[in-house]
Amino acid sequence: MADSLTEKDLRALMEIIDAGRNDEPTAGVPWAVLDGLRDLIGCDAVNFCDLDLRRPNTLTFQGAADGDRFYGVDFDDADDPSWELSRGFLPCDFHNNGGSLSAVVKWSDFYTTSELHATPIWTELYSIEGAKHGMKAALPAAPGCSRFVKLWRDDGSDFGERERLLVQLLRPHLYEVYLDTQRRRRNVPQLSRRELDVLRLAASGRSNAAIAQELFVAVSTVRKHLEHIFDRTGVRTRAEAAALVLPHLSVIDPH
Repeated sequence: MADSLTEKDLRALMEIIDAGRNDEPTAGVPWAVLDGLRDLIGCDAVNFCDLDLRRPNTLTFQGAADGDRFYGVDFDDADDPSWELSRGFLPCDFHNNGGSLSAVVKWSDFYTTSELHATPIWTELYSIEGAKHGMKAALPAAPGCSRFVKLWRDDGSDFGERERLLVQLLRPHLYEVYLDTQRRRRNVPQLSRRELDVLRLAASGRSNAAIAQELFVAVSTVRKHLEHIFDRTGVRTRAEAAALVLPHLSVIDPH
């Protein structure tokens, strides 16, 4: 099957993940991830965007294209016409309006070439920038926000199903790399999802027995999780652990 993945493809995906975990942290994703993804998929540019749709405001923008890098953090660009142009553009609206977060979408999923060229965002933005094909993968974000990776091609053929599958397979690992990067930036100890559940409940004043009842685990399991939390944070009380970890979670991982 022409669209099936090879062992070489899977090794390349793992190399991107490993490179991201070892690269210097940024406010977005490590540059090694964007560079590796651009090379693997064979596209002209890869962008990472973290947007606050309510203000609107760009929290983080990264772009890697032909050896050039573009980077911006927390800039007020509410007057940028791209905000208005993106409204009603179906590939942009899909994930923001209830579409499956795990779906990787292409422009061609929603528009024929002639339909695409009739959209305002194509006429006033994409055609000027030279982009002909786009593909987007969304990552979890806080309510009212949008976080995604977008790939662009300026010429040649559209993204194929093999390339979509590669991005789909990478997507959950990309989010984990993003979370790891934000923890490293803020020096936040890495805890498992269940350890975070225990810490949140402990910070609310619940006893070990109450935590165990809510999480449907044994009290001894709660104690073991707390021991791991103390070991990883280097503190010895619930209050200290909560003060060290919890203030950052709304930014790092709102879920």
